[in-house]
Formats: sequence, C-alpha cells, structure tokens
Amino acid sequence: MTIAEFLLFVLTATLREMFLCECFNLCSYLLFGYTKKDVGSNEAITKYLLMGRASSSILVHGFSWLYGSSGGEIELQEIVNGLINTNV
Repeated sequence: MTIAEFLLFVLTATLREMFLCECFNLCSYLLFGYTKKDVGSNEAITKYLLMGRASSSILVHGFSWLYGSSGGEIELQEIVNGLINTNV
C-alpha cells in the first residue's frame, strides 16, 4: 500500500506543477503581447503562441501514444503491465 500512496503523491505533485506551468504560460502570453503598437511585440507573441501550441501538441501526442501502447488502460498497474508486455 505504501508504493501506491507514494505514486499517488508523486502524480498529484506532478499534475499540480503542470497546472502552475500552464498558468505561468497564460500570464507570459499576456506580457509578451502587452504593447500592441510595437511590431516586435506582435511578432514575438505570434512566435511564442505557435511554439507553445506545437509543444502542447507533441505532449498530447506522446500521451496518446502511451495510452495506445498500454492497451487502452487507465489504471496505473495495468498501464505498467501493458507497457512491459508490449514489443516496441
């Protein structure tokens, strides 16, 4: 039972950090595009938005790859068993 509690703690901490990073990204998007009249600011926010969305797309693709290769399971132990038994 202690391993499951530890994994739950790590998962909760990781999800909390991911949420904080996304909140930081939203704030930085606003700061990058703060001066609308400056051409450099508009270019910077456009590039930053494109780069952020591309990296988020890659992250979601990785999650879907892990979900598919684990056999479509959502329980942690079943995911581990599915990944161990899968030939890559």
